[in-house]
Amino acid sequence: MARKWEISEGKYAWNFEECEETYFIARYEEIKPYIPPNLPWQAEFETHYYTHGNGVAFYFIDEINSTRRRRNLPTIDIHETDVLDYGRSTNKLMKSQFRKRTREEYNSASVHIRQRMVDGALLKIATLQPPHQTYEDWKARNKRHTFDSDLSRVEVARRVAAATFTPSPTPQKASTLPLDKALTMLKYASTSELQSHIIAKLTADDALEAAEHVPDQALRDMLIQHSLSLF
Repeated sequence: MARKWEISEGKYAWNFEECEETYFIARYEEIKPYIPPNLPWQAEFETHYYTHGNGVAFYFIDEINSTRRRRNLPTIDIHETDVLDYGRSTNKLMKSQFRKRTREEYNSASVHIRQRMVDGALLKIATLQPPHQTYEDWKARNKRHTFDSDLSRVEVARRVAAATFTPSPTPQKASTLPLDKALTMLKYASTSELQSHIIAKLTADDALEAAEHVPDQALRDMLIQHSLSLF
């Protein structure tokens, strides 16, 4: 159930569909009276979820499940599914209003009606399709695309260097540092000054070759600049 997304580096949240919202609200409101009043996460969660209409951060799920375990209740297990119109919507006011209405409806209902709300939500959740692409798959694909784009820029620089090359009677200075050792040194060099010393010992061709193997854009620029300066 739900769509996974990244709030910030290493911190994730879920966007729910309507049926998932109903199920989640029921499971939260069920244990709300048993949450110790001195825990600050509850007020933060309700502000984000009910007031602002935000997604649900993973750590809020962990806190809610912690209380459910203390009550010997099943935990809330969430899985990625395909995204429908509600889950895709960025209208937080609409989601906030829907959640508040569902909360009011659940809390004012009898035990029988509450169970019927949960059962109905679970039936709809069961019909949700698996995601066309999981968040982790998308993230890996996006990372590869970025890396390929960076390599394309290196290739452009190589072609520009080749097109502007003018033969010189003076032979190119031989590299005093093997490429494989230079790459190892650049990997562990911690200052730009040290990186410059290492790059200065590379030929133009070795500098361009090295640029294809380093992930840091600033370092690639230094290598390309050094290569161009030797032509």
